[in-house]
Order: sequence, then C-alpha cells, then structure tokens
Amino acid sequence: MSSVSVPTVIRAFLSVDIENEALLARIEYLQRKLDTGAARLKLVEHDNIHFTLRFLGDISEAVAQRMHEELSKVRFSPFNIDIAGVGAFPSVKRPNVVWIGVRSNMDRLEAIKQDIDNRLAEFGLGPERKFAAHATIARVKSITDRVSFEASLRDLSGEVVGTMPVTAFRMTKSTLTPSGPQYETLWEVRGSP
Repeated sequence: MSSVSVPTVIRAFLSVDIENEALLARIEYLQRKLDTGAARLKLVEHDNIHFTLRFLGDISEAVAQRMHEELSKVRFSPFNIDIAGVGAFPSVKRPNVVWIGVRSNMDRLEAIKQDIDNRLAEFGLGPERKFAAHATIARVKSITDRVSFEASLRDLSGEVVGTMPVTAFRMTKSTLTPSGPQYETLWEVRGSP
C-alpha cells in the first residue's frame, strides 16, 4: 500500500505592513476613539494591521514558493505614504469593516499592485476589483447606537495617522483561530533605490 503525499495548503495574502510603533500607537488611539459602546467591535490587533495588496486565499506551499520566485522580479524604489482618514466598508451607513486609508503616492502603490497582478496571472489569478488601499482597524459585530457610531466615523474621517516608508511587500500566512487570525511572514520582496 502506497501513501499519497497531500500538498500542504496555506491561507495567504500579500501586504505592506505597518511597523512603526508611533504610527501603531496613533492607530490604537483611533481604535479607542471608535470603541465607545455605540457598536460592538472586534479591534484588529496591533501586530496584524497592514495594507493588503492581494488576498491569495488557499494555496499550496509549493505555489507560494513559485509565487515568491515570480514576484521577486517586481521592481520599485522605496517611497513614503501618508496614512490618513477613517472610513468604513461598504459604507458609513452600513459599516462592516472600519479602515484607515492612504492619502499620498497612491499611484506608486497601485503600480506595485498592478505588477503583482500581472505576474499572478500565470497562477490563474485574474484581476481583482478596483484597488482601494486601506488597513482594517476594526470589524463591526453589531451597532447599538447607529447615530452615535456614524458620527464617530465622520468625526475621524479627517484624522491623520502619519507618514510611513514602503520598503517591501510580504507574503503572509494567515491561520484562523478562535481568538482571531495569527500571521506569519513567509517571505518579502524589498524595493531598491
């Protein structure tokens, strides 16, 4: 009787991570401003806040390695982005996800995303809907006071978090657990001047 080797499957995404402690502290401040009791929120943990470039879903480890080989060809020079503005998907009136956005050099982030998407086509991954750079900071479980929560979102819509360098993007493995996702960086592609 022969044993059949089953490929290990992982859940993965590509992202630009926020690592600056001062920026993360500012994001935590915004999370506290939102967490007033007007909504039941699941706040994203400090170490899990990132800008997703592409959700890959369930892929084999072998495919992840081949993607690394292909995506290592993406070329970009490091640049800064301004993180600002709090918003919600699908809308402030019907929020499921609360996010912070990008206010500068969006074109450079989009260029990296486009290069990634072009290179992932060989893996059978087609283009995604329009890219909207954002980092999820909370998930809305339920709303107890809609008027107050919408007002909080609007009040924070102009908040500035700060400036961060984009020096690399990463493939991250996401393991879903009862207490929330656990992330592990598998590899990164660094920009070069």
